[in-house]
Amino acid sequence: MRRRWIVGGVVAAVGAAAIGVTLSSSRTSTASSGIPPASAARQTAKVIRTDLVDENKLAGTLGYGEVRTIGGSGGGTITGLPEVGTILKQGDALWQVDGHVGPALWYGTLPLWRTLRSGVSDGADVAELEQNLTDLGFGAGLTVDQKFDSHTVTAIKAWQDSRGLKKTGFVDPSDVVVESAAVRVAERKARLGATVGADVLAVTRADQLVTLDVALDKLSLLTVGAPVKVQLPDDRRVDAKISTIGRTATVAQDGSAATVKATVALAAPVASLDAAPVKVIVTTPKATGVLTVPIRALLALSEGGYAVEKVSGTATALVAVKPGAYGAGIVEVSGTGIAEGDTVVVS
Repeated sequence: MRRRWIVGGVVAAVGAAAIGVTLSSSRTSTASSGIPPASAARQTAKVIRTDLVDENKLAGTLGYGEVRTIGGSGGGTITGLPEVGTILKQGDALWQVDGHVGPALWYGTLPLWRTLRSGVSDGADVAELEQNLTDLGFGAGLTVDQKFDSHTVTAIKAWQDSRGLKKTGFVDPSDVVVESAAVRVAERKARLGATVGADVLAVTRADQLVTLDVALDKLSLLTVGAPVKVQLPDDRRVDAKISTIGRTATVAQDGSAATVKATVALAAPVASLDAAPVKVIVTTPKATGVLTVPIRALLALSEGGYAVEKVSGTATALVAVKPGAYGAGIVEVSGTGIAEGDTVVVS
């Protein structure tokens, strides 16, 4: 009489007498198979207690997001431009004009649309001016409000002096460019010697992100702030989290399924890549705190039921188990003859 079982999809025949076990749904054998687990051809693994999750992989693109163009006003000749890839932060000069520093990058939401000087009416742009001066270290005695006063003039003059400019005490729209945060230079739109105009630099956000178009049936997998992994082209996985989820569904011109745009923020930049196709890995729980073994350890018996080959000293024994949830190469198992820390044969 011969017993047959399937290991990792391969059928093998072994004499029942050599195995010396009988498996049923109600009885677990502990008899030895007589196969030394230390054999070079046989690998083992520990039975561990862990959580099982599903991995959902969504296609995305690593980059710096939408490209936009910035420029200046007031004319003048461009005499210096930053290199592509340069990160420009609050207070940095965006380019040079007529041999001196050009407009500074300020943070805010309101473009500077008028000259801010003594006697100007109160406004949100004044508060934005004062906030930037304070952030840059020129706010001694300055109250950030919507009122332009003598303290504002003093702060402006100190800022102008630090940039090597004439201390006028007022700020003209040509003196600053307002952005919500730091920017990265993506392209020089103007050349040296050109006149300052609306298109000087193409910029993006400063930090890397992943953008993706998510099918509507996958949208429920995403939650803003939830941790995810980003799988790079070389299969490395890096930490990230869901940053934004759009609220508008769009359909491509080819008539494919509707999608919603989402972005993923990286925990740390990928220094070796500026742009690349990636996978965003979103995990969903399947089972919590269960005993697991590698899927390759599971034996599907030809007469029905499942077992693992448990190591006992220098020999092994077949132990009946009931499979459960599986994921990421492991499977949940239960049974009276299996416990956390046991060693099982996986090949």
